[in-house]
Amino acid sequence: MKTLDLRAINKQDLDKARLLELVSKLDQAKVLVLGDLILDEYLLGKPERISREAPVIIFKYQDSQFKLGGAANAAANLASFGVKVSLLGVVGDDPGADAMARIAREQNIDLIAIKDSERQTTTKTRIISNSSSNPDAGTGVKQQVLRFDREDNHDLSAEQIDCILAQLPELDYDLVLLSDYSNGVLNQELAQAVIAESKTIVDSNGDLRKFKGAYSFTPNQPDTEALLDRTIANDGDLAQAATELQAELNAEQVLITRGAKGMALLGEQSMDLIPALNLSEVFDVSGAGDTVSALYSAALAIGASPLEAALLGNLAASIVVKKYGTATTSKEEMIELINGL
Repeated sequence: MKTLDLRAINKQDLDKARLLELVSKLDQAKVLVLGDLILDEYLLGKPERISREAPVIIFKYQDSQFKLGGAANAAANLASFGVKVSLLGVVGDDPGADAMARIAREQNIDLIAIKDSERQTTTKTRIISNSSSNPDAGTGVKQQVLRFDREDNHDLSAEQIDCILAQLPELDYDLVLLSDYSNGVLNQELAQAVIAESKTIVDSNGDLRKFKGAYSFTPNQPDTEALLDRTIANDGDLAQAATELQAELNAEQVLITRGAKGMALLGEQSMDLIPALNLSEVFDVSGAGDTVSALYSAALAIGASPLEAALLGNLAASIVVKKYGTATTSKEEMIELINGL
């Protein structure tokens, strides 16, 4: 294993002025998000009593809403900072696709959705128990009790891959974020065609090897352990695993997200250990990985160093985990957080 300079990054080491400067410039970034488009549906209700028909809880319906998920959630996080974002993927010819198109318009996302009548729009429906009678009250405890997934995982046809690749020359972007949720859009052929032509960041919960040669990867620690068939128990294990992953994927940067333990960014000769923030205020980690990859990509697109980009991703994630459901943050929230560090 190559010799690495392990550096623990602390709050006092942060260049707040530089981070604030980068946040102010994020709206200059142009990012293409390509991957699995997911629609997140939330059904909110207050538990009332146990049913006489079966030993299950009866909920009194309160509210329902749709949010962008998967690659679309990464795009939503980018758009919330004013990034010029194009979102490319495949949907069904169904109401879910219509809902996704409407939300994308509302959030200023340029959605290029290729419709497949034989595929349903991936939709994740979450049943949420709310302890408050008021669905908008901030005091109630919201807890997910059940989730239904409607999805197709078959690979795209050759014609659909050609259709996606034909869109790329028509789009204006600085880099590409490949967001892979194993729903069949990002197969090896398509991934390698994009990587060959563009600076590419990969956020995938599937087989990272099909993205070999991408500029940077943002796997979480469990996926890293699974890929390398090893357990990461300490910083030495982490350094070895990150180095092996970097070599196997032929990547310039590897950013491993570690939940409550923060992140580890591996470059050419150093690994930066970045602590997590707001550990006592974590509410919902849904979509936090999308937030990290989105801010990391946007910051790199405007010339931030990989460490600066990782720090912004870390800060943004520390905000969205305090929110309910797949959420985004904003320049204003980021500025307030950085100023308070």
